[in-house]
Amino acid sequence: MDYWGILGIEPTEDLSIIRKAYTSQLKHNHPEDNPEGFKKLRAAYEHARKMASTGMIASTTETQLENDRTYYADHITKAGADPLQDIHIEDLTMGTPKQEDPVVEAVKHFIDRTIKLYDNFDSRIRYNLWLQLVEDERFWSIQVREILQTELLMVLSERNWLPISVWRLLDETFDWTENEYQLNERFSSSFLGHVHYQCHSPYDLHLEHLQQVVAEGLQVDEYLYLREYARRALIHQDLNIAHEMLGRAYELYEQDPVLLRLIGRYSINVEDWETALHMYSRLAVISPDDPQILRHLADMLLKTGHTEEALSVNMQLSEAAEPVIYSPALSSAAQCLALLGRHREVIDLYQTALERFPADLELRIRLWQVRNEYELERIASLEAELQDNRFLVTEQIEELIELYLVRKRSDKVLSMFAGFDPKVQLSSNAWFSAAQIAYEVDLNLALHYLNQAVNIATEEDSVHQEALYLRTKVNHDLDHFEEMIPDCFILKEYMSEEPAVYYFLGEAYRMLDQYEQSITNYLQARTLKGGTGYDHGLAFSYYNLEQYDQAVSHFETYINEGNETASLYQYLGISYMNVDRLEDAIQCFQSCLSIEDDPNTLYYLFKTYQRQSKIDLTLSTIDLYLNSGDTSYKEEALGLAADLYFARKNWNIAHDFYLALHHELLDASMLPKMIAICLLAERKFEEAAVWIRKIQNKEPQNPWALLQMIRILAEQRRWEELDTAIVHYYKTVEPTKIDGYSYFYGGLHLYEARKYDVARKMLTRAYEFGLRGDTCSLLSLTYMHLGQGEQALAYAKEAVADRPHHADYIARLRDIEERLSHRGAWFNKLKFNVFQGGLKQTEPLQFPDLLNDEELRPYYNVEVFNDAFFA
Repeated sequence: MDYWGILGIEPTEDLSIIRKAYTSQLKHNHPEDNPEGFKKLRAAYEHARKMASTGMIASTTETQLENDRTYYADHITKAGADPLQDIHIEDLTMGTPKQEDPVVEAVKHFIDRTIKLYDNFDSRIRYNLWLQLVEDERFWSIQVREILQTELLMVLSERNWLPISVWRLLDETFDWTENEYQLNERFSSSFLGHVHYQCHSPYDLHLEHLQQVVAEGLQVDEYLYLREYARRALIHQDLNIAHEMLGRAYELYEQDPVLLRLIGRYSINVEDWETALHMYSRLAVISPDDPQILRHLADMLLKTGHTEEALSVNMQLSEAAEPVIYSPALSSAAQCLALLGRHREVIDLYQTALERFPADLELRIRLWQVRNEYELERIASLEAELQDNRFLVTEQIEELIELYLVRKRSDKVLSMFAGFDPKVQLSSNAWFSAAQIAYEVDLNLALHYLNQAVNIATEEDSVHQEALYLRTKVNHDLDHFEEMIPDCFILKEYMSEEPAVYYFLGEAYRMLDQYEQSITNYLQARTLKGGTGYDHGLAFSYYNLEQYDQAVSHFETYINEGNETASLYQYLGISYMNVDRLEDAIQCFQSCLSIEDDPNTLYYLFKTYQRQSKIDLTLSTIDLYLNSGDTSYKEEALGLAADLYFARKNWNIAHDFYLALHHELLDASMLPKMIAICLLAERKFEEAAVWIRKIQNKEPQNPWALLQMIRILAEQRRWEELDTAIVHYYKTVEPTKIDGYSYFYGGLHLYEARKYDVARKMLTRAYEFGLRGDTCSLLSLTYMHLGQGEQALAYAKEAVADRPHHADYIARLRDIEERLSHRGAWFNKLKFNVFQGGLKQTEPLQFPDLLNDEELRPYYNVEVFNDAFFA
């Protein structure tokens, strides 16, 4: 054979050239695609390597030796290699040097031991021998392990049937799966996938089953290849490949339990029940105590019609303690009994199974099927007897009722009772059973049946506790709360430890507004229940008693248990409001609104914002409430919005809200005043006058209205009418009730008329009423006109002191100070009044307080000023 020709190179002792040639040719001779070509290529590679390593061609040069040393030290292969390429220990023999590299020697030794362990099957499956190998301190060198990371993997690419425990040991040692990305350069993804699977899969090869047959000559690697190929084909449901590989593996070895299981699985997939039965029968001989094998054996016996044998196997398995074995075996046994016509035994068997495994759906379904057949037969029999004899005994009626209940045929029970002759003698239990059915469809009918049950029991000197209890529930649902109380007291004698009795009694008292008694019974029920529960009733009872701290606690508990409704959040929010937990109240109201758009909740929300002085949120929430169309709190919402806009001096909007409120409350005497005030503040004097006249129509001598008319006349500079109005004011209003602003307006009128001395007296009177600001500023101007500069300066300073940031007051003060300077003093010596030619005006005076009214002052403790008087 032309080995060098197969490799495609000239004879050489350079191992790196040989490896590159092998790698290059391997791409065209992959073992799965061209097995024969691979064998020839492998033989050529082994031959060339041997020739080069023994010096049969020529002695190895120092350059070649150094190149090989560098290669193994750096453990890098530049050429891409398939995972099935193999570098044997001979690769590490670099010519025939006089002295071996210790790293290379260690690698060679490790590879040799690995090959020996693998090739000896008994050694291959002994984990302790592999552990000794990797823990050998001769191989602890980092350089050695770095080289072995790839070189060992190359060896195992052709020797890859190891126990999983060994794969995992080697992976932990050489970190293959963690360095999979770097290894992709030298190994195919399929091989690295095989390594990853072997290192992390829970599936084991079970090589121990093959130990004896390997000794007898089985080609174990070929067999394992076929068996595992078949197993993976089964996983991927590639049944044709699985069939072929299983057949070839079976030809090599027929007694492998793993292979027999695979054939069994394959046969089940293709519904070949006879073959599957044969496989599991053989497995049962090999492993007679394996419950999984017996489970499959029973199934296959049942599939192939061997019902008695299947029943026997299943009954054996039913004694197992593990539910995963017991439950399906018992189910299968019941199926066998059903096929054998032993229905009563089937029912008993299923009932026993369900007692142990109540969550087994298959058991329930099969039990229902058996019971269904039995119940239908029995119902037909009893109905026939009912047709023949109108006076059935009570036991038959109760049995029929029970069957109807099981069949969920409440209509049958009700129609049966409706058709009974009054002479039919029924027991208390029969009436109670009928009441239970009627409870789901007609509470009044249920109450009638329960009354019958209770009365019959009373006639027999007994107490039908269940009937009394259900009657209590029915009365609760029908809102017959007074009728509940006597039954609850009877039940307390017989069911003193039943929390629900005290709960219903608490409910009755609560709905009858007897909250103290309801709390007592709720707490008793809570004690019997272990200290929890009944928070709903307790919360509302405490709420209605205005014990809001307790109400909050129970509302919170009840809601945190998952009972989230809009109503509960609203009541909890109101409770929070009453204990000043306003932020919590807001969160509750918002949660309520996220569930349901309730106008009442919007009302409580804007009331909470108001208490927090969050004006913008209050106003926006009021808008939402008013837009909802609800009228329950409309007047309060309009009034609050008007007041808030009024406080912000937003006169137009405040006016609109007051006007809307006036339409709702036509008799409210204060609203016309507020409407007039808003119009005055907006300098809409004619409109304001209309509302002031409405006040005067009802109260002709109203001081506030008279004063505001004076103001309007002053604003409109209607001086003659103003003079008359002031005179009328002083004649009408009691001296003790005269407002200081009347003197201010009088002073203003006289100042405009240049009657400065009389103006000074009127303004001084206003000053004595406590008015400062504009009064002081106007006094300063008056005194300057009178030539009394020092007095003018004093009042100008007082005006600035009263309102330090008022630009007009500051300007007037500076003007007066300038006129009283040295130049002003010189004019004074000449007795020349510098003001006779006219006083320089700055920005207009502020208009005085609009709300100096006894009726309004307690509600609106604010001052409103208008800067446009002299505009």
